[in-house]
Amino acid sequence: MSLSLVGLVALCIGAVSVSAREAVAQHAPVIINDRELIDGLANKLGEITLKHKGISSDDLKSQFARTETTLALLKKKQGVLDDLYGSSMNSVGMISSVYKCDKCPDWHLKGMATCWVLTDDGVMVSNYHIFKDKEVASFGIQTRDGHVAPVIEILATDKDADICIFRVTKKEGGYQPLAMGNAQKVGGNAHIIAHPDRRYYTYTSGKVSRYYYSRNKARKCYYMGVTADYARGSSGGPVMDDEGNVIGMVASTNSIYYPSKDKKDPKGNFQMTIKNCVPVDAIRKMVKNSNS
Repeated sequence: MSLSLVGLVALCIGAVSVSAREAVAQHAPVIINDRELIDGLANKLGEITLKHKGISSDDLKSQFARTETTLALLKKKQGVLDDLYGSSMNSVGMISSVYKCDKCPDWHLKGMATCWVLTDDGVMVSNYHIFKDKEVASFGIQTRDGHVAPVIEILATDKDADICIFRVTKKEGGYQPLAMGNAQKVGGNAHIIAHPDRRYYTYTSGKVSRYYYSRNKARKCYYMGVTADYARGSSGGPVMDDEGNVIGMVASTNSIYYPSKDKKDPKGNFQMTIKNCVPVDAIRKMVKNSNS
């Protein structure tokens, strides 16, 4: 028995509707719930600390002298990503530390910054200043799916370049690593995923503005400047090229003000913010790739 014209049209419309719904679902934006991500993190990390799975800041200090490590790195990705944010966000984590005060029995978070995954077995990268001069019970990370893991080892640091490569406990199914790319040219694209002021998984983009040596003569390093926005909490966030390869890492900012003639306003009018990033070559020189 053949289908009637009306039935055939209805069937086609139904098929189109299903396809349309699937297309909408595939392109639906990822909605970030900041409160859900932060709620309970202090307690989760505190519980891990009580089980002696985390390493205290005092114990980590003895490992800061390490300057090089050997790892099996992911190969550089080829081809521009259609959805860089969706493809890379699970490789970006939140990093914090916990301590207890003398006024209550609760665990407290001390600061919040950004980190990113270098290997699937739990090696991650962030800034040295995240760990520097902190007296805490332990450090830990949280991935976008809510998985919390303690920092268990410092593998390598570069204080001048503001880099810390560290290991956390393994995760069932593994972590999703990012590949390190080549140095981006000035004027090339720069994409950042980070957590400015606890606005978790914020994406910004811009250009590489220049490469330059630190003005601090005591620091033997150079920076990569970018025009992509970031703010406090973004420290340690990956800076990526169009293929999703890491070309640098968020480090710090400097604000420029126009000199004022008004003694009541010594800084003057704000003009712009300089964004200082760690160049990828500074990270790469700390890692001996066992896959090469």
